Amino acid sequence: MRSMAAVVWMALMAACGGRPEPATTAPQPPEAPSPPHRVRPSPPPPPAACGGGKKLRVAFYDAGQALAALVTLPDGQHILVDAGEAPKRCAECKQWNARVLAGLTSDLGEGGKIDLLWNTHPHSDHLGGVPSVAAGFDIAAYANNGMRQDIAVVAAAEAAANSDGASITVIEPGTVTVPLSVPEDVRLTAIVPPSWPKACKSDPNACSILLRIDYCASSVLFTGDAEADEEPLVLDQLTHADLLQVGHHGSNTSTTAPFLAKVTPTYAIISVGKQNEGTNLGYCHPSKSTVDVLTEAMGGPGQKSIRAYDASKAKCNVQKPRYWVDAPASDTLWSTARDGEIVLTTAGDGIFARE
Repeated sequence: MRSMAAVVWMALMAACGGRPEPATTAPQPPEAPSPPHRVRPSPPPPPAACGGGKKLRVAFYDAGQALAALVTLPDGQHILVDAGEAPKRCAECKQWNARVLAGLTSDLGEGGKIDLLWNTHPHSDHLGGVPSVAAGFDIAAYANNGMRQDIAVVAAAEAAANSDGASITVIEPGTVTVPLSVPEDVRLTAIVPPSWPKACKSDPNACSILLRIDYCASSVLFTGDAEADEEPLVLDQLTHADLLQVGHHGSNTSTTAPFLAKVTPTYAIISVGKQNEGTNLGYCHPSKSTVDVLTEAMGGPGQKSIRAYDASKAKCNVQKPRYWVDAPASDTLWSTARDGEIVLTTAGDGIFARE
């Protein structure tokens, strides 16, 4: 029986053309690569022990058409970046100065200590308030770029810091050590060009001294009024910063595309006066184009807008209010003109929350 079965099986295989070949699958073309897309990597989480749960706090005071921001480090030290406007420069300037002093009193207490006052550049809206700050608080160290000592407001600021017993440090190309000892989980970095641009001779904005503060995986970048003349000169020193102080009160002469491509901020603050308020009568800050590029870089418009001047239609002109518009803005882009004092805190994880 077995022999007969074998014969039958061989006959069937012969009739069918022999032993069947194993089935094969036709080769498939390789999958097309996914289209490239630009996604900023999330900051690495800080080590569990980083900072010990303490927070870094940044308070942007409602300084009008000026800048004054107090950074409270996790160890309790305080850095004041600029001191706002001189109280006598304009009718509204007295109120602006008073708001800065009130904010400092609330955060430091009467006669509290400012471990470092960092003056970004010699313009009144950034150092005009130094004498009144020095009169009410203890300034331990003062840093500036050492320029324009012949201008009265600059000389008055440095004299006030001197009278407070502050040590004076000049931050310039080749000398960039920040005069403050900080914990190992905090890093302070002075950012200046290899040499000052020629524009410095006529425009103090062009020689702003930038300050970067890193705390674990969180970072803040202060730019003062750095503009298009200076920004390209520091690009190789820039990397992503979570929180950006927008240069020159949101002017269209700052925050260039190459600068934004390097910094890629997640949060940003424009310290600026209201429309037609005080010295902003002659500046019309912020510029709509700056609000637009920041908003695009930060993920698109949110629920609110920022009052801004459309300089593409006309140069600053208070007689033409139609050029002021409500520009759609990112939810993480704030303006002191709209929001008043802005206080943000971070636990060192790259995330800032508004108090």
